[in-house]
Amino acid sequence: MKLAKTLLTVLSLSVLAGCSSQAAMNSLIERHQNAQMPSLNSALFAPQQSVVSAQQLFALTTSQQHDFLLDYNGRLSDLPEHERISAYLHDLTFGFNYKEQTYTASEAFALSAGNCMALAILTKSLADLVAVEIKFQRVTNAPVFDRNNNVVLVSDHVRARLYKPYEASQDNENNTLLKRAWVVVDYFPSSASQNAEMITDTQFLALYYRNRAAELMVDGRIDDAYAYASEALKYTPKDSEVINILGLLHGRKQDSRSAEQLFSYALSLDADNLNVLHNYQALAKRQQRTDLVAELEQRIQSIPEANPYVWIALGDAAFEQNQLETAMMMYRKAAKQAPYVHEAYWGQARVYVAQGETQQARRILDKGLREARMSATKGRFKTGWYSYQEQAQKKPLD
Repeated sequence: MKLAKTLLTVLSLSVLAGCSSQAAMNSLIERHQNAQMPSLNSALFAPQQSVVSAQQLFALTTSQQHDFLLDYNGRLSDLPEHERISAYLHDLTFGFNYKEQTYTASEAFALSAGNCMALAILTKSLADLVAVEIKFQRVTNAPVFDRNNNVVLVSDHVRARLYKPYEASQDNENNTLLKRAWVVVDYFPSSASQNAEMITDTQFLALYYRNRAAELMVDGRIDDAYAYASEALKYTPKDSEVINILGLLHGRKQDSRSAEQLFSYALSLDADNLNVLHNYQALAKRQQRTDLVAELEQRIQSIPEANPYVWIALGDAAFEQNQLETAMMMYRKAAKQAPYVHEAYWGQARVYVAQGETQQARRILDKGLREARMSATKGRFKTGWYSYQEQAQKKPLD
């Protein structure tokens, strides 16, 4: 469904009262000004030869190319070129098994499976084969959060546009205009376009390598994850999320010094990056650096939090301290932010039981079950949904 993944560790957060100190926030920002990219401790990681190249990423087998071109030049030939691709993908992926995995084009084609980025990769492979223009969009309005072991994945949505060539037309004032149409190839054609940004092919490749790094890290393949994160860095050397992943990977190799330098540099690029702030704070807690922990906590508290697992961690901490009203407030915030996260409802039920309200506990668990079923239903039916709406883009003729 979503991709463009970033990583943060799940934290045991403390519930702090009071407002953040502006002086503390300023000192934190000033500390990271004029920072330079630190050296990576590559010696910690085994060299990997298995990183997929950009050419391999978009390559299709001869058989796959033949199957596509047979339909493209045959049964779909009455359609405009860009619609032929979307129609072919609609048929190919009608039984697509949505899987949170960033496959290559040939893998997605062969397995009829993959996430939104895998679908975009496959779309580009087909478009390049027949010289149809394609561009990518990243939709940032509704990130999805998931927790796997001790890692939270934060995913944005990526989709492809296939373009029809410009056509000249006249407006009411006899001005020559260029009219252009496109189709959106997307698991979610209703995704809000006002929150979508066009990204370059270079940025798209960086997202692919970043995604794979995140997936491999979750699987415990730290050396492979490092290889992919390093590759992402070549395309976007100042991406704070890539540097955040590299910091986590150095931490997994017990190199706290390099991890801190990387988190620090990431903050110099994006002072409000909550993923980096949380991970930096987790490192400071392990090192028992209470002043730095407090300073980072003040910074975190000053930024609107979208990650439901942070609210859940705060709720858990409050519950353990018997602060039931605070715990309930945290769990409700998590449920509002991400109704598909079952821990938010389990937390509320725990509070209700502690308050002796067992009927309310049953009701909230039933609500959580309904939300889970709704999410599962959406997951079953989202495959094969595409937008065929042509949209005009008019420009004066130079």
